[in-house]
Amino acid sequence: MDDQPPEAIMVGDFGTLLRQYRHSTGWTQEELAERSGISAHAISVLESGRRRPRLSSVARLATALGLDPADRDRLLSAARGEPEPRPGGEPADPVVPRLLPYAVPDFTGRRGEVDRLLALAAGPGGARARPLVISAIDGMAGVGKTALAVHVGHTLAARFPDGQLFVDLRGFTPGQRPLEPGAALANLLRAVGVSESALPSRTEERAQLWRSRAAGKRYLVVLDNAVDAGQVRPLIPGGPRCLVLVTSRRRLAGLDGAVGVSLDVLDHGEAVELFARVAGPDRVAGHAAAVDEIVARCGRLPLALRIAAARLAHHPAWTPVELLQRIRRPQRLWTELSHHDRSVAAAFVESYHSLTPARRRAFRLAVLHPGEDLTPHALAALVDAPLDEAEELLEALHDHHLLIEHTAFRYTFHDLLRTFAGALLTREEPEPLRRAALLRLFDHYRHGAASAMDLLAPLERRHRPRPPAPAATPVVFADRADAADWLAREHANLPALVRHAADADLPEYAADLPAILWRHLKRHLPAHEALGLGLRALDATRRLGDPAGEASALRHLGLVQYQLGDFPQALDLLHRALALQRGTGNRGGEAHVLANLGLTLTRMGRLEEALDHQRRALRLSRDIPEPAVEAIALINLGPTLTRLGQLPEALDFHREALEFHRRGGNRLGQAIALNQYGEHQQRLGRHPEALDLYQEALDLHRDLGDTFGQAESHTLLGDALLAMDAPASALRHYRAALEYLPHTGERYNLGRIHIGLARTHQRLGEPGTARTHAEQAAGIHTALNVPEAAEARALLDSLLR
Repeated sequence: MDDQPPEAIMVGDFGTLLRQYRHSTGWTQEELAERSGISAHAISVLESGRRRPRLSSVARLATALGLDPADRDRLLSAARGEPEPRPGGEPADPVVPRLLPYAVPDFTGRRGEVDRLLALAAGPGGARARPLVISAIDGMAGVGKTALAVHVGHTLAARFPDGQLFVDLRGFTPGQRPLEPGAALANLLRAVGVSESALPSRTEERAQLWRSRAAGKRYLVVLDNAVDAGQVRPLIPGGPRCLVLVTSRRRLAGLDGAVGVSLDVLDHGEAVELFARVAGPDRVAGHAAAVDEIVARCGRLPLALRIAAARLAHHPAWTPVELLQRIRRPQRLWTELSHHDRSVAAAFVESYHSLTPARRRAFRLAVLHPGEDLTPHALAALVDAPLDEAEELLEALHDHHLLIEHTAFRYTFHDLLRTFAGALLTREEPEPLRRAALLRLFDHYRHGAASAMDLLAPLERRHRPRPPAPAATPVVFADRADAADWLAREHANLPALVRHAADADLPEYAADLPAILWRHLKRHLPAHEALGLGLRALDATRRLGDPAGEASALRHLGLVQYQLGDFPQALDLLHRALALQRGTGNRGGEAHVLANLGLTLTRMGRLEEALDHQRRALRLSRDIPEPAVEAIALINLGPTLTRLGQLPEALDFHREALEFHRRGGNRLGQAIALNQYGEHQQRLGRHPEALDLYQEALDLHRDLGDTFGQAESHTLLGDALLAMDAPASALRHYRAALEYLPHTGERYNLGRIHIGLARTHQRLGEPGTARTHAEQAAGIHTALNVPEAAEARALLDSLLR
């Protein structure tokens, strides 16, 4: 840099001012040199006052320092040798500061948040003298925190006639360090008329002067983009007549007396409205579906919506369809969500870079979880850390609005942040470390699932894979209820883990998880979903060369086909499983399949064959002994004998099955046995006794959260009440069953419900509705080729006549 020889006027003041600005950033002369392109030696000479700078050099320094317009003018004035106001002097006619940025005309939504902030500003009963700090206008990058604060600020401006102040604290500004509190105080003091020469040098003295100047004044102060509570505390005025709005990407829980307002993304309607207002209503007319998808792919994030809409507005030849085609391409997403100096990815990068290395790694690895959400135990497995450390990491990521805590202690990503984290993971985490983290996660879930099922179905423990203890802190259950709650909370994650294991070439886990969870999945997962998991498990066992695992997978698939009503396919799968079990000498597995074959044959009306298979299963299970199969055989024998009309022997088995499950504490087994015992009593015409048994079963199914069982009990209650000539009460139970059953995919019982509804509406004198239900029952049972089809067709014929 070639600067002019020194002159006497104001050169020293320029050097002092430059040094003050540099100190406020915390930079050395070398750091300022690197950012400005001006040598460290030249900066040293300028700060000493030995030379006057060129104005071009001043402009470069001001840009590097990130000075606001007022400070830039002050530095240029000093460089030109223009005198400052005399020390301590005040302007003859003080100007009321009106420093709020312009309010965007297309501000959209946030009605609830705006109303809350206005109410808080008014104070209780409308009192305006309430001391107030609103710190928690917090939220993820791009969610519209500044826009909300500025909008509210302009709305409230008339209530604060002494001035409206705005300071960008640069907490997450790309390429700049957060503004030091001393520098922020200098900005506030200058805004209220304190001259440069009257500014104290120490931060605490500036804070005292600021509180003195604000005393008795009615200032509205917006402190935008704060990095943490420590940056904000010195800037809070002491008087009760000021209002301070603070925005931050972090939750500022450490700011005492603050009221929190956390921003989420816009709801769908508001997001569509914002997109249309920015792009222009005429540009989106007739393209509702495309706009809906654009809004969804932007995650309803205001910054993303504004950028996408601006791109559409600046391409007159495009329609929303063309924009959508570009956003759909993963490699184009971040490009389409960038426009000139605005970028969603850049905003995310600053949030990410503000984290410690451990938190960055946790953010990256969290995206490996294939399910809907993750817990501290899951993250502990991913990052290979103690549980308390994982809890701290999740809390920190939540505080930075990089994760969403959608329910207590369960966290998930915003869609765009998930995509961003996935890109970081690929770029920054080596593949062997990614795979090791994923294996730890699967070990955690496999062991947790096995521990839960050991409590809920202990008799079947020997038939499930026995996984080793995980390296991370294992999840421990206090009792059966705790285990059932864990399975319920992980209901969406567990199938996703199975699918991901198959896709990620991890056949051991794709085979083990369905085998461990089979009893739970059978009662709580729609049959078509269970079918998909079962097919993946079968493929995995074959890849592993595991005939015992393959036999188990075939048996499970056969029972899914039974639930779906494809009984021939169920028989085929079960016979293949039987051959494998016999081929490997697994007598317990053989007994299991024989019991399942008997169940399927009963449903098909092949009762003598069914009885033979069930008796063989019972004999074999007692000979081994194998209590888990004995329990199934006992439950299956009663209904088959009842349908054969062998009621005394059936009664013995019903009672034995119920006692067996009560003795073992198996509540699900008890509920099933109660329903079957009730059917036996109803066959004998003992409808009140049957009603009591069905109600007891329903209570158990409700306690277990078993929707499949609740549908069964409601159907049977409807049958009993109809037989007792109480059609109105029966109708309520049939309708309840109809609400529970469809999601399971169980077609046979759906046909039974429609038969019950047809008879009920017939009894209530509603033949048209009765015919509709009879037609559905006849269609379902005819397609399933079960004996009940004849009953349904006869009922339909009678209604048609």
